[in-house]
Amino acid sequence: MSGFDLSTPAARRRVYARALWADDGWVREFGLNNFHRISERAFRSGQPSPRHLSLRIPRHGIRTVINLRGEEPDNPMLALEADACERLGVRLEHLRTYSRDLPTREVIHQAHELLQRIEYPVWFHCKSGADRAGLMATLYLHWIEGVPLEQTRQLKLWPYFHYRYAKTGLLDYFFETYLKDTAERPMSLLEWVDTRYDPKRLKRAFKPVPVMDALVDRLLRRE
Repeated sequence: MSGFDLSTPAARRRVYARALWADDGWVREFGLNNFHRISERAFRSGQPSPRHLSLRIPRHGIRTVINLRGEEPDNPMLALEADACERLGVRLEHLRTYSRDLPTREVIHQAHELLQRIEYPVWFHCKSGADRAGLMATLYLHWIEGVPLEQTRQLKLWPYFHYRYAKTGLLDYFFETYLKDTAERPMSLLEWVDTRYDPKRLKRAFKPVPVMDALVDRLLRRE
């Protein structure tokens, strides 16, 4: 539960004004929200504002929103999101993921469990809509729609602004390593994660391009 007063329209406007600056919300509110359709039952984006939620949830019949930033009680935009979802009658789920690190075994299993039990259509979002939303969209297409991983195409520079040569490319490397490791001995992604996945080894082996890292870390401020 957040510590923000959202009890009246005026109170919500004050929190919204704070969120525009505290969470770089003005970029996504007045510029790039990175909203895309994944399939007939799934969508992805950057952090939505209450305006985005009130427009798109009814338009697309959204039943579940998954926040891939995790619960942050001190984040004003996430507090507004929870309030808006409650007022719109949709389920809000939270899963803490990272754009510049490999997913843990626990996160992969939590993602699988979420995708199996939620009500669709679903809307995935992170902060920018480029990296973590791409991770979840890839898992959704593979596990729920049955799309081969190499055909999911959700971690791309265009139109999602995902940078594979910065540390955000660890997400690409995760899937690429799985496909390489299982080329001769096929196994499911979950089986590979449980039996062969070594995040520390993969992280040591991955070499980002320094200039791309600077772009993602300092200018784009990815989480």
